[in-house]
Amino acid sequence: MSIPSSSAQAVQVLSRQHSTISGPTVTSTTATCAAPAAFTNLPPAVIARLLLYVELRDILNIRQTKNLEAWIGIAKRLIKEKGIVWPSWALPLTAMPASTIEDLVVRADRLSSLVNSHGSEVEERKSFEAVIQRPWDSPIWLDLVRGRWLLLQSAEFTVELWDLDAAEYAHPIATYIGLEGAINGVVHVEGINGFEIDLSTTPFQVYKFAPDLPYRCEVRAVKPTLTLLDSFQGYSSVKTRRGELVAFAESAGDRLRACIMDETTRSNAELSFGSELTKSQRTFDIQMQDDVVFVARHRNLELYLTRDIKRALSTGGTIGRPITPFQSFSYPNISLIHDPQFHSTIPVYFDAPRGSVALAHFFDDDWQAILVTPRTDSPDPTQRGYKIDNVFAIGSGIDPIYGIRSGENGYRLAMLCRGRLTLHYGRPWDTREVPSSGERYLTKAMERAIDTSHTLVSWKIPDLEVDLPRPGCLAIDEAVGICVAAMGSGRIWIGDAVPRVKPKRVDVAPLPNKTPHPDPRWPELPLSYYWDKFYSGPLSKSDPIDEVAPGWSTAVDHYWPWRNNPQAYGGILWFAENIMGLPGPARSLLFSTNALFESKEDIMGVQEYAEIGGRLFWILTNDDLVEVKGLVDGTTINDVITKLLQRRTRGIAVKEEFISDYMPIEQHQIWYQLFKCSQKT
Repeated sequence: MSIPSSSAQAVQVLSRQHSTISGPTVTSTTATCAAPAAFTNLPPAVIARLLLYVELRDILNIRQTKNLEAWIGIAKRLIKEKGIVWPSWALPLTAMPASTIEDLVVRADRLSSLVNSHGSEVEERKSFEAVIQRPWDSPIWLDLVRGRWLLLQSAEFTVELWDLDAAEYAHPIATYIGLEGAINGVVHVEGINGFEIDLSTTPFQVYKFAPDLPYRCEVRAVKPTLTLLDSFQGYSSVKTRRGELVAFAESAGDRLRACIMDETTRSNAELSFGSELTKSQRTFDIQMQDDVVFVARHRNLELYLTRDIKRALSTGGTIGRPITPFQSFSYPNISLIHDPQFHSTIPVYFDAPRGSVALAHFFDDDWQAILVTPRTDSPDPTQRGYKIDNVFAIGSGIDPIYGIRSGENGYRLAMLCRGRLTLHYGRPWDTREVPSSGERYLTKAMERAIDTSHTLVSWKIPDLEVDLPRPGCLAIDEAVGICVAAMGSGRIWIGDAVPRVKPKRVDVAPLPNKTPHPDPRWPELPLSYYWDKFYSGPLSKSDPIDEVAPGWSTAVDHYWPWRNNPQAYGGILWFAENIMGLPGPARSLLFSTNALFESKEDIMGVQEYAEIGGRLFWILTNDDLVEVKGLVDGTTINDVITKLLQRRTRGIAVKEEFISDYMPIEQHQIWYQLFKCSQKT
């Protein structure tokens, strides 16, 4: 049978072939065709074939059909022909309910239309689609599952499960109260044996759950529970899983020891640094392909052979031999990246060869990406000659940033800022090639239009004179178009780029006139900072005590008591982990005493020497600037004091400038400003 050229004619022809089906007809100016009621009574195979040739706008007008075969055909067609963003949790299509595929097809079409029709104006929305109200200061972590379920951890370390498809958000669907520590990693496993969630926490604990969670728009008589399936110790910051292999950024009580674990045998192989690389580097993300494992560190990106890892794991014993990378890179043109995340697949707008990986990250308020691509398609990874390139700004931030989450495939990104939650997108015209170098960069015209050309939707966050976003408490499902963000007030804001026909009521109680805790993971709060009054106690002629060189004292715990408190927000351990990206232990040893006697206008800031992870660092801090320099390995505090006594500060050898992460600094400043205002009132 030949295929008619229009949707209306297709309906007409196929309807005639099944004229025994009764039902009214609808007359249009172009053709007479079966009404929706008659159409949905056609045999499933006929409906499936028909919808392959119908325009999407017409499909959306006949959505009464719940035929799975039909919707699978539609989804395959749109994924292949239009490259719509499709979530990994909704594969294979044959395992999905028709209602779920229908919802994803409709959302994909509307999101694509928003992107394709987007001009220079940002769609500003004054209200969110919904809100979940939790207790004050409670949220510390959250995650989206299957675009429908919200996992939320409170400051009491309770894990809650919320159904975003529910008619109202009065109570969580399920809770689990046996977790130790704060969650720092999550992996969703959509396997043939069912769905699993792996959670890791800061005290090197891993928890495995297997809740029966219906998909989006799926109606099923089941009440999900968070029943613990398994737990084990020794691993933290889980990153990804491929078959029985699980990747962790921290293990064996060492926050720098990344490893691959075999879940069956519980043996692990350390992903050891190359000989030429800096050893004091945190691991941000890990991606496993068939033959190569990619590891994003603080300052380097490394490539490991999967066969080496499997060989090490097969030798028996709990710990296999350390594996070194066969190739490593320094990040091009930058020395520190913020919140890097590997994409599950390469976005088509990068036009990268097979076997490439994309690492999304933030730098200077820009959503950027780094591409690692093979030069050849050799079966031996060591002969492929991988190269690394920067792909400059894909999107841009607005206001001080509290959280960044890229979608799994890199097509959209959510950003939690001081005053808004925003949804961004990437486009093919964001980059262009330079034939001579192969580097990608923005044209000047694109740079000028970056804010408006990449921000698809912006939701305004209310009560900013009191409320504070929770650092890192942000989640996105790029295919569904939903973003979720948590606030210190306990409000969980839900933004939907494809809003409901009848939105939920967004009723929130007025907030008290006090400032939320900036980050409950660091419970102790200093009452003042040096730019107001460095030391609140009385000063005498004998001050400063413990002065070991003119203008320098080791009495940090006397004059600056909260600085070495390991639980203090703004303390040296907080500073090391959040601003420098280094784990502890950390201790401030020596500080400049001019902060005791001079006003902040007369000094450039407080200088100190601190030992972090066994290395000495010089740190300069003031109310709007942080500067960090690492001293040459082997330098001791006595070496520093000797140079200070000789007034030879230039003789203190510096190994490297340690670029600071500006985001926690800005968050710290905003909190303190609100805190001071609340104290006055």
